[in-house]
Amino acid sequence: MSLNTLPLLFVNLGGEMVYILDQRLRAQNISAEKARRVMHDIVGTMLNRRFMEELFKPQELYSKKAVRTVFDRLAHASIMRLNAASMDKLYDLMTMAFKYQVSLCLRPNDILLTTLNHLDAILKFVEGMTM
Repeated sequence: MSLNTLPLLFVNLGGEMVYILDQRLRAQNISAEKARRVMHDIVGTMLNRRFMEELFKPQELYSKKAVRTVFDRLAHASIMRLNAASMDKLYDLMTMAFKYQVSLCLRPNDILLTTLNHLDAILKFVEGMTM
């Protein structure tokens, strides 16, 4: 397995997490201020400089359980709390969406384009937040 796969996996799953959480916060009519704070905390933690530096070091891919734990902690990096069933559903949605996107990739370059799409979406989301 490649030693440079982990950042791609993390950015893509993280992008899906941002999409899903944003949609769920809107659907549950959470106040704009609370939703902004939740998303700000999660994206800030996800893009933490020290974490990113560690993530981009060449290393073996984490186990499924370890990846799940990273995203569980990431989801709880804010005032939002998810019960186990909700976290299971969130993680399942994240992985299903990314697997679907990978299944549509015809060339390795397409995976990079998918990753760039997730990064662009996170950037636009962050630019839209005012904290």
